[in-house]
Amino acid sequence: MKSLFKKIPTTVLPLLMVAAMFSACTLDDISKDIDNQELTAEEIEAATQIMGEALSDDNDGVFSSLNDALTTVSSSGFGNDSQMKGHDDDRNSGRGNESNYQYEYDRETGTHTISFNREVNNPNFKKSLSAVLTYVFTDVNGEYIAAPRQNRERIENIDFTSDKNGSTQSRFRNSEFSRADTFAFTGLSDASSILTIDGKHYGNGSIDGVTRDGDTFERSFVNEINFLDIQVNKDTVAAYGSLTQGVTGTLNYVLTIFRSSNGQGSSKTVTGTIEMDGDGTALLRFANVNRLFKVNLRTGFVSDDEVDIESAVAAVDTLNQTVTLRNDLLVIVSDRTEIEGEDGLDSLEAVARALDAGESVIAEVEGYRNPDNRSEFIAEEIEFEFAEDDDEDDDDNDDDD
Repeated sequence: MKSLFKKIPTTVLPLLMVAAMFSACTLDDISKDIDNQELTAEEIEAATQIMGEALSDDNDGVFSSLNDALTTVSSSGFGNDSQMKGHDDDRNSGRGNESNYQYEYDRETGTHTISFNREVNNPNFKKSLSAVLTYVFTDVNGEYIAAPRQNRERIENIDFTSDKNGSTQSRFRNSEFSRADTFAFTGLSDASSILTIDGKHYGNGSIDGVTRDGDTFERSFVNEINFLDIQVNKDTVAAYGSLTQGVTGTLNYVLTIFRSSNGQGSSKTVTGTIEMDGDGTALLRFANVNRLFKVNLRTGFVSDDEVDIESAVAAVDTLNQTVTLRNDLLVIVSDRTEIEGEDGLDSLEAVARALDAGESVIAEVEGYRNPDNRSEFIAEEIEFEFAEDDDEDDDDNDDDD
């Protein structure tokens, strides 16, 4: 494999600019806290949301770059399918709807360079970014591939870089970011069922949002994520149609979060690991925090792995896309909500039909309480199943906070 880090990512300069944002504070002001690994509840909330976005496909994090890297390119745009004939849901990623697309190929270095803009403007999620990506495709003999889309079956290795700058806005979170990824892939040809990835991610930016308790926060950040033993089962990706379903292995990270208040600056540097088990999620660990967090690799939503809401469904409003639980909590379902269900209960319409037929249905929900109305819950994930007799007695189990 060729040398992975052939150049310094262009976002290294913005990393320095983040530190310059705190020039009004003395170095002593910041260094007092930089080795303090004890995180407040608000800092944990900010750190989990920052790392969730850094990984998320929708937020143009690591998995967005992985999907971009494994999609063949040409002068006319991205390919219609990925190298492994599986592709994550693009409804909020914006992939395939690029504008200002430009392409060039350097025959001497084998480098394909593309640049583009992405815009997403959905009811509960907006995104705007610009990107520059480079690819070097080689075959099993290390020969450059000048036309990867026409010679997809010859591709064995990809050296890839990504520089992205943009912003996202959702109901409870806004962020601005610069991100740089450098990846090396090997094992793409049919000779191997396993794809291996080496890589590094750099990021910096700012985020403001709402905690689960309804408090607001604002932080700037710098982070670095390193790949340790990342593999992709190509058969699993092909079966599920999603890269997030086939990736296993561990990442480690270093995250520094900055806060400025009343002219005073402080920072916290934390480290940890991210474990991927090939189920579309990752487990996020902080080195000095005992709690475990689960990250949805598509949306970036992060939840405490030990907390959820489970209750019987009292009513469904398919027009307004809401679910009323028997514990009187109103669950709001948006276009970002993942809906799953057993025995055909995979849509609100199906659940409504089951209730009309006299069936009892249990819902398990992950998401956020509405800070302006604590009786409302914004669902990131909701799963339905038919209730068994025993479930009727303890279905109102509300443990979200």
